[in-house]
Amino acid sequence: MVSVANIKRVVSVFILRPKDDERNGVDVAVFRRCETMPTFANHWAGICGSIEDTDGSPLEAALRELQEETNICDVMRDSDETWQLKSQIKSGLHLDVSKNTNDAFGGRIIRVYPFSLMLPAKVASNKQHTMWANIEMRGTEHDMMKFISTQEFFDLTPCVPGLQAAFHLATTGSFLKLQVPDDVKMWATDRVNGAAYLARKAVVIAAAHIDKGTTISQLKVTQSIATLRPTMVPIVNAMNEFDIRLSDTSQTEAASAIECDILQSLDLELERCVSLAVKNILMDYDTWKSTPSGEAFVIGTFSRSSTLKSILKRVLEYRKNGGIRVICSQSTPGNEGELMAKDIPNATWLSDTDFQRCVSEGKVNLVIVGADCILSNEMGIVNKVGTHDLAKTCELSATPIKCFADRWKLWDDIYPPPLETIFEVIPRGLLDDVVVPSSPK
Repeated sequence: MVSVANIKRVVSVFILRPKDDERNGVDVAVFRRCETMPTFANHWAGICGSIEDTDGSPLEAALRELQEETNICDVMRDSDETWQLKSQIKSGLHLDVSKNTNDAFGGRIIRVYPFSLMLPAKVASNKQHTMWANIEMRGTEHDMMKFISTQEFFDLTPCVPGLQAAFHLATTGSFLKLQVPDDVKMWATDRVNGAAYLARKAVVIAAAHIDKGTTISQLKVTQSIATLRPTMVPIVNAMNEFDIRLSDTSQTEAASAIECDILQSLDLELERCVSLAVKNILMDYDTWKSTPSGEAFVIGTFSRSSTLKSILKRVLEYRKNGGIRVICSQSTPGNEGELMAKDIPNATWLSDTDFQRCVSEGKVNLVIVGADCILSNEMGIVNKVGTHDLAKTCELSATPIKCFADRWKLWDDIYPPPLETIFEVIPRGLLDDVVVPSSPK
């Protein structure tokens, strides 16, 4: 893990506009840094700048840089379009640039948080939006701005380190769809299975394509896979580990050997998580059992997680004589809870409304959830949309809610990963416990 003190955090914003014929893709705005700039003078870049202490997030820094270095915010205010800048800017996975930086920023690693901003295509009159011609540079950092095609962009030189890779991450591979292998596309559309399951599949797919020598434009196969599901941190971490092992000149392993090692680590950490979770849940059960109520101990769960499935199956095996009942929230719109109930012996599912009613009425003794990401600094977790409301219901009804996750789900940055639309952040204060195995000695 990179030391926080050794990181220089910056944002890079790519302004995009559709071509006249939308089938021809987009143009990208590029800016040439002035020769007086202390780093990367006369190099092409997007709108970029450091994340300041006063910025609450990379997004806030990106919006501030757009305001300082272009007039785009003013153009938006003058436009008749009901187009909101903040809702249109999209984030991608951060990129660490540690090589070929000419010792910029004191030799620190440059961590780039990339964003893309797509300008409106056309107005009601079916003509190009006049704002395109009104965008101008501001400030003293750049001496030239131009819109170029994506093909020209990928051939652009000289440019700041990692510019093309940051663009891919900012656009989540949107302009590589025709080049992405079919099995990767199919894998990326899975909205039913959880992060642990999809991480294993990602490792297998990556190894297969690395052995074949597959390339996806200028993006590595591992990076492309991580970019497609950026919120599922085990996938990102596994792909980063794969990439590190492949690029380590001291390693002579084939992709298949790296695949085997990562899969073994995923399995080991999952088993450590399951064992710890089962012990934790059975302690809760034994405490409840010490004050007999004549009814079953009810465990409620949300969404579909291979980790939770393993935990609950083992809990039920240890209590074969009964006394424990599992109910699953339907988890709309994907209805993963129905599938989860089929995975677990004698489990039942309820609509999300009925499930929350049971929780609010005290008919559930313990709610357990998984996570797609465990945020750093006790900030909380990331999980499927609906988890936050469930946690609030648990808080109001004094129903314990616990999260169980393995170490592959730990996020090592101070800011959350980019959130896909089906995910949300649940603050740590809404959870009774976040149980993650300690680092192995």
